[in-house]
Parts: sequence; structure tokens; C-alpha cells
Amino acid sequence: MANLLRSLLFLLLSLTLSFTQPAAAAAKKRNEMTISVSVSPNAAFVSRLAVEQKSGLARAITHSPTGNPAQEPYPVRATVQIGADSYLLGFDGLFYDRKRKRAVRLSPKTFGQLDSYVSLLEARHYGRPTPWSEARQEFKRMSYATVIDLETGKSFRVQRRAGSRHADVQPLTREDTLIMKQIYQGKWSWKRRAILVRVNGKHYAASMHGMPHGAGGIPGNQFPGHFCIHFQGSSTHRKTEPDPGHSLMILKASGKLYEAIQTADPRQLVDYFLTSLHEHDFFSLKVAAGPYPLPPFLENIDSIKRQNELDQWHDDASLTAEIPVRVSFFYRQGPEQKELWTFSLVRLSPLDPWRICSITAE
Repeated sequence: MANLLRSLLFLLLSLTLSFTQPAAAAAKKRNEMTISVSVSPNAAFVSRLAVEQKSGLARAITHSPTGNPAQEPYPVRATVQIGADSYLLGFDGLFYDRKRKRAVRLSPKTFGQLDSYVSLLEARHYGRPTPWSEARQEFKRMSYATVIDLETGKSFRVQRRAGSRHADVQPLTREDTLIMKQIYQGKWSWKRRAILVRVNGKHYAASMHGMPHGAGGIPGNQFPGHFCIHFQGSSTHRKTEPDPGHSLMILKASGKLYEAIQTADPRQLVDYFLTSLHEHDFFSLKVAAGPYPLPPFLENIDSIKRQNELDQWHDDASLTAEIPVRVSFFYRQGPEQKELWTFSLVRLSPLDPWRICSITAE
């Protein structure tokens, strides 16, 4: 009888353990938390950070109350995954539950804790916005670097060969040239791209174009010339002022694009918009427009230039603005077009950011 009781007790304990361990594992999985950051919604290059359960952040988030139904934030600063639940953190501070389609009301303590983790991850993901005068001392002539494209995540090695206002570089090998061409979808292009330049273990925010030109110098790399990498304050060979396209991509590579657009006056915002359109950076274009739809005549524009100087903006109290701009542009097929575009901009209050609400062409 005693043996039977011991056997039954052992069986009961075994059953208890068999149920308790999977339950504990399931609870642990429900509270597993990962934060992700990328430069745009469709970017393949993503940085992730696993947050330990002992921080208590996952539990604090899942136990926070939700508010009214809301739209997803745009642009997204970070994605938060807790078990099977997904959340979005907007640059505007909105924390959004994707399953329930509602805003989540985080306490100041919880939001501060989340913000500190996101900031840590952003510091790893983006590059340092470094003046050319400093970057050229690290990335010296004839030295080597790794270029990382922030959209595709593809990387290749380069050597700086020359350049006084920016870095003139070349891919090291045939394989590096092939990777660079893949980043540009198989066609060399003058379009600017946001990149990281890794030199001596440091990551610098930079911009490159993808068009071989001028002299080469590395035998066997199958790259007919060199291409240019710009850092903060760099300029082209022909001008002393920084190139707008490269400047936009450096903002993007440093994670500062949204901040720049948020604080832009109407004239600056129109310039960001036109530069994004010229560079085919449709994420930046949408950020500049905000919630307003883009006009269909912008589709298939291959390149565009502003033809007139824009007046400085001095009206700090106005809630509406109209900016006329003379532009010349090319569609992917056909001759040059010249038009007058009028940008209409609005903001809700003098403390809110400007947004482009419409564009008319004549």
C-alpha cells in the first residue's frame, strides 16, 4: 500500500511538472521583447535589440491602458514585438497597438524606459553626422573603408584615392563592384543613397552616388573610374556649397531626417520635397507631405530642378503658406518640361510642423 501511494505521488508530481514547465515557457515567450529600427518601412537593413524580462518593460507595456481607436503613426521610429503582439512607436511619441488598432497610454516612467532603449538602438543603427574636415582625417587618402547601404543592407569595401571637397573612392575588387551595382538595381546612377562608412570601427553618416567617372587606379576591380562619397559639409567639384541631395541622404543616414522636416519652414520643406523627388526617395517625399496625398503628375518623373531662388520665410505666426516654384523636369520618357508649381502648406498652430497639402501645376 505504501509503495502504491509513493507511485501515485510520483506520478502526480511528474504531471504537475509537465504542465508547469510548458506554462512557464509560454509565459516567458509571451513576455519576450524585441525592438527593431530601420531607416524606412521597406528597408532590408534592420537593427534589433532584445530587452531582458527582468527590466519589467514588457509587462509594463502590456498592462498599460489603451486609448481611442487611432491611425498608425507615420513615420515609424521603432517597432516593438512582445510575444505575438506588435507595437509601433512614432517619431511623434504615439505608441500604437497594431492588433487592437489603438493608442497605448504609457506612463512617463514606462515611456522613458522605452525611449532609452530605442535611443540606444538608434545610436547603433545610424551613423555619426561628422563634418568633412574631421571625417577626412579618419578616412585618409589611400586608406580603406566599408560602405553599408542603409536600405538594402548590402556592404562593400572601398579605397579612398583622392578628393579635397569630398572622398573620391573606388571599389576594391570585382566582387565589391558587383555588390555596388546590385545596390543600384544593376544600372549605374547619379542618384544619391544614404550610407554608413565604417572606418577604424567607427560608423559615419554619409551619402554616395553610383556613377563611375574620371580616373580609376585599382587594376581588376572592373570599375571604370571612381565615385564620390560626401560627409557633412562636403561639396561637389563645381560648387562650394553642400549638394542638396547628398545633404538629405546624410540626414537620413544619421537618423535626423524627421527632425529636420519637423522644424523646416515652408521654403525649406519645399526644397526637401523637390530633392526627395529628384533622388526618387519616396519615403522622404511622403514624410514631407505628411497625411496629404501626392498628386498623380509626380509619377514617373525621372529628374527635376528648381529654377528660381526662394525667398526667406519670416512669418512665424501664419498657419498657411503658398510657395511658387519654377521647375524643369524630365519624365522617364520624353523631352524636358518646364512648369510653375505652387505649393500650398498648412499647420495646425505656430507650434506644429508645416505640411504640404497640395501642389498645382501650370
